[in-house]
Amino acid sequence: MEFEERADQLSTEEISTSLADGEILKKARQKLLATGAKLLIGPRGTGKTHLMRYTYSQSLLNKSTPLVLYSSFNRYLHLEPLLKKTPDALKRFHSWVLARILLSAFDYMNDLSSSADFLKDLDAIYDEQKLRELVSLLERGSGVELYESYGQYITVDHVIRAVRSLSARFNRSRAVLLLDDAALSLSDQYLVAFFEVFRVLKVEGIAPKASVYPGTTQYGPTFHASHEIEEVPLWLSVEDPAYSTIMGDIANRRLSSEQQKSISPDILELFKYTAFGIPRVFLRLLREFFSERAGTSQSKVNKIIDQQVELIGAEYDSIALKLKQFSSVIQIGRSFFSTTVTEISELQNKDLSRRNIVLGLLQSNDRTPLADRMIKFLIEVGLLFPLQSVSHGQNRKYDRYIPHLAFLYQGGAFKEGKRNTFRGLPDLMLAGAAKHPLRREFKSLLSYGELADLKLDLPPCQKCSTQRFNDSQQFCHNCGEPLVGSSLFEECMKLPLSEVPGISETLIGRIHQDTNIRSISDVVISQNASSELQKATYVGPRRAESIIKKVELTVEEFLS
Repeated sequence: MEFEERADQLSTEEISTSLADGEILKKARQKLLATGAKLLIGPRGTGKTHLMRYTYSQSLLNKSTPLVLYSSFNRYLHLEPLLKKTPDALKRFHSWVLARILLSAFDYMNDLSSSADFLKDLDAIYDEQKLRELVSLLERGSGVELYESYGQYITVDHVIRAVRSLSARFNRSRAVLLLDDAALSLSDQYLVAFFEVFRVLKVEGIAPKASVYPGTTQYGPTFHASHEIEEVPLWLSVEDPAYSTIMGDIANRRLSSEQQKSISPDILELFKYTAFGIPRVFLRLLREFFSERAGTSQSKVNKIIDQQVELIGAEYDSIALKLKQFSSVIQIGRSFFSTTVTEISELQNKDLSRRNIVLGLLQSNDRTPLADRMIKFLIEVGLLFPLQSVSHGQNRKYDRYIPHLAFLYQGGAFKEGKRNTFRGLPDLMLAGAAKHPLRREFKSLLSYGELADLKLDLPPCQKCSTQRFNDSQQFCHNCGEPLVGSSLFEECMKLPLSEVPGISETLIGRIHQDTNIRSISDVVISQNASSELQKATYVGPRRAESIIKKVELTVEEFLS
């Protein structure tokens, strides 16, 4: 089965025809076109990129809408090594962000087949070729000369002037800037710098909108997300009355009529709910189902859901590789989540006539900031869906969460007798909610040892191995040595090719035998990776291209 799960890989035509109808999507699109700054919030795969690209494409020729510009910042961690190598890394990043936004103005005119000469006549800084070269070089860790002679002189005022000039030229009363992939969960220094730019772009006639992840995005001291910026959720709750309809619409738009006929409605319903409100996961489940040939329908479904559980768990665990100071927090968070899944599964399975899938977590003093950060990591990857808090009297306020339904399914929450059925979970989601959900104190879901170990894992001094006091410490208090953190990007580059999903051990063996390619870095930095890979036995142009795409996807996923 062939269809693309990632919206950033879809054509403009596919974007325009594949967006599902649904109130949450309609409201979010209205917010994107409205005045004022907005944050579009949801985990990976919830449709943020799809919605932004759809809004952009629909607004191109519709003069009743504002001028809409779209730019993606999904490559900004390629600039992360600069933080360790040059004192002006943040200034270069600032120029890169502004150049990206200016390029969205040129993209707009190119999409309309309109000349951009009028911009260059306004100011020599509006040079499309130089902007593209600057962006490309900065993303490769170079471009010092071009930055010093050109890039450092790009200002926010240049962006504002360009956007206003474009609005006037195309008779639009105001403008919207769609800033996609604006807040990856890492590299806090860049996040703070980005949102400072975002804040100053919020001027009369211009409304910036950024897509961010829930929970862990760092906005910086001058940016108050919940006060001055409206937050727009884009993560469909499994308890939404229209949930099944919206997810079904996604399937109808992406599956052929033959594929729709070949899948049981019961299996389709089960996949809707085990996708947990994330369209990309739903499409992945469907793709795996149509690709899987062996076994009964039940065994195929169980295998696919087990694989999905493993994949999400691995994504969560990978945070510890990216943010090593949070390794213990991530590990303990896994235990916290597993205990939650076990307790809710046991409670739910006792009475399948009522839906009982919510954890009520008491707000108490044992919930340290680090404990809350731990929970936010679980939200970040989509393992916990946050609901509105409720109060049951004085000092009895509960935060509420729904654990990922695929994990509850695997944990036996919806079993009828000794086995899962296709209808167990979907039928339960249509049932009324239980009067008394699971309520727990934070400390009851972890052991004493885990509570004690809930702390940052700070890297020691590289010279004398003395442990740091805190994450912001720049010099060793014992020997005075500057403390250097490893670059996330460089860590990714060191990964062996065998860590790339989808490349078989046999193929890895042939590549090792016939080429010098051993790591992700070897593929990324190769001048002609395809030719190099084709030196391996049974690797032709198509297979080489497939390997390169898998490496690129691994890099993007690792840095996202």
